[in-house]
Amino acid sequence: MPNRLFQEAGRNIYTGCELLVKGALEGRTNFLTGYPGSPIAEVFDIVERNADDLKAHGVVAQLANNEALAAARLNGTQMTDLRAIAFMKSVGVHVAADALAISNMVGARGGAVVVMGDDPMSDSTQVPADSRYMAQHLFIPMMEPSTFQELKDWMNVALDLSAAT
Repeated sequence: MPNRLFQEAGRNIYTGCELLVKGALEGRTNFLTGYPGSPIAEVFDIVERNADDLKAHGVVAQLANNEALAAARLNGTQMTDLRAIAFMKSVGVHVAADALAISNMVGARGGAVVVMGDDPMSDSTQVPADSRYMAQHLFIPMMEPSTFQELKDWMNVALDLSAAT
């Protein structure tokens, strides 16, 4: 059975985290990293279940020991033309803030995106948070998809914008 994350046509049903990974693949991402935390912890389960297919498509995926190390790995990819994404929960964005501030000042070559898993109502996390304020503080442009289709499609758009700026 073909891997539905690589499905190019037709319909299927996906979770939000599956759409993030599918969007990353469609965005020609080379490197995925991050630290699991609700509400985006499922991303890492998806990556683990699909490790062989990801590797076959040239995608390196590494779980980081914490969000700061995920941001450092993201920064390292920008010494080359790699397209990279780091996934972390909103509380973790605070942990990674220093590394993210540095990377934003240096810039990206291939494209670097941070997916911030917010939970403003604290439905699945210990602390309610809204990463828009942290992104503004770090001068990191932010995109807020409003539909599942945008969630998937904007991964490529975000990588392209990152590389262009």
